[in-house]
Amino acid sequence: MSGVPHRDLGARRVLAVDGEALYAARGLRVERSLDGGLTFETVAAADAGLAERAMSSTPLTRRFFRAGFHALLPLGGGALAAVLRERVVHRAPGSERFETAHVVTRGTRPLNLCRAASGRVYFGEYFGNPERDEVHVLGSDDGRSFDVAYTFPRGAVRHVHGVHADPYRGGTWVTTGDHGDEVGLWWTDDDFRTLEPVLRGEQRARAVAVIPTADGVVLPTDTPQEPNRVQFIDPRTGRVDDLAPIPGSCFAATSSAGAHYLSTAVEKSDVNTARYSALFASPDGFDWREVARFDRDLPLLNDRRGYLQYPTLLLPAGTSRLPYLFATAQALSGLHGRLLRWSERDAVAHALDAGPRAA
Repeated sequence: MSGVPHRDLGARRVLAVDGEALYAARGLRVERSLDGGLTFETVAAADAGLAERAMSSTPLTRRFFRAGFHALLPLGGGALAAVLRERVVHRAPGSERFETAHVVTRGTRPLNLCRAASGRVYFGEYFGNPERDEVHVLGSDDGRSFDVAYTFPRGAVRHVHGVHADPYRGGTWVTTGDHGDEVGLWWTDDDFRTLEPVLRGEQRARAVAVIPTADGVVLPTDTPQEPNRVQFIDPRTGRVDDLAPIPGSCFAATSSAGAHYLSTAVEKSDVNTARYSALFASPDGFDWREVARFDRDLPLLNDRRGYLQYPTLLLPAGTSRLPYLFATAQALSGLHGRLLRWSERDAVAHALDAGPRAA
């Protein structure tokens, strides 16, 4: 590890921040902290069968089977939507249990959940799709049940990487992969009655996460085919500018009141050869600097793509009002499954003082 020092808050998977509330998971339980991660209380747990309980019972089984909670979305009033292996679940206000809202039949899970400006909840299908079948975006009025909101026709895309609300422009961004015209950044401002491509058919449009800002959209790439970089898109003109190189694919990004953050993954390819995960920070969305890096664990698995999860830092959904950045280390040396906390002041100060951008 190098860069800005962090505090280890224990074995938890970070899920979301909602103002001053931090949500994290331990196995099949979701916990909440109101003091910056120093103490947690259980919010609700997910019912599970024998197989899922076994897969979620140890760090190794959770890692191999991708078990436990993967994403969480606060819906207001205490209601929550969340993603587990092979299902999306809903927690009613005051309830101690999550109930199944949607059973995932293709792939193991969507990569994120999104609450649009209208209040509707969306996610996109993410599965291998070797036959390039049609791919759906599913929507819900309240997170309790989901129906198809939009369908990419057969052959149009491989899968959906992410669905992301843009509070500045009142619409929703969709990212798709993986090759040729399947790659795209798409836009809707009418709850998927229409969906228009903004950038398509280039690896620079291949992304998982986006960061909407008042000026435009920050788009960090997720490609093993080209060197990855952070980009800025002006939605008014369609202009795309490179902001900074990054040493690997970006799977996660987040924002707070004072800064924006992204992390890179170790996804070995001919052009992306870094064996570490890096954390980048930006005070304004334009100037990005590396503030920490962590070596991957189990280096002998370097050529076994993702068997025990790609090394990266998992970042929370939502926007924080806390003076901290939170992340969970995934497949990183000596830290797998640990919830880490950085001082935002220290991270931003390091970014501002870092000199030339890190490659």
